[in-house]
Amino acid sequence: MKNKPKAILKIIILIILVSAAVQWLLPAVTSEKFQSYVEGLGVFAPLVIILYTVVSHVFAPVSGSPGVLLGFAIFGVIQTSVYLYVASLISATINFYIARVFGREWVEKLAGKRAMSDVDDFIAASGRKMLALSRVFGFPIFEVISYAAGLTKMSFKNYFLITVVFSAIPSVAFVVMFRDADFTKPANMFLWVGALIVIGLIFTFVLKRYYSEKKTQ
Repeated sequence: MKNKPKAILKIIILIILVSAAVQWLLPAVTSEKFQSYVEGLGVFAPLVIILYTVVSHVFAPVSGSPGVLLGFAIFGVIQTSVYLYVASLISATINFYIARVFGREWVEKLAGKRAMSDVDDFIAASGRKMLALSRVFGFPIFEVISYAAGLTKMSFKNYFLITVVFSAIPSVAFVVMFRDADFTKPANMFLWVGALIVIGLIFTFVLKRYYSEKKTQ
């Protein structure tokens, strides 16, 4: 019960960010001038999306949603999903080693105090099975899980292998679901956000139930 206000706040913030993106970012991104500018960047354009995603994962309070929506609008769902997958593997490595080397104090600084309850829940229910489930359903808090895993005794080899395999599942699923969606249209952006919210709620329920069952064992 105590986490409900926090979950509601996260949903509200996400909706506000997407609404702002639809009102101000989307018209700019879809303009002919901006499209020409992106084409002029060549290979550096995808790197901007990858770099922004990595930064948003390392500094968890920074929202990655604007970068994702920007990528969808410019490159389409398939290309952007590939860029996001690559970025997630990079950030997963960085976050894991930050937590492993510098400990909880640095995780709190970079992820924020509000994220620490999620970190603690994951640690309490830690294990390969929980990490696999987290990578499939917990991608809305991907960066928090990466930090949390670094605070457990799990080896980097197992952590990274599970991340590589199971993080690909939601990426492929979203490509299948949204491959034909036009993200220059606000309705499709809000549909994507709705899917994130539903999956996030499912993951929260699974995590809490798994944690409760483990406590009773």
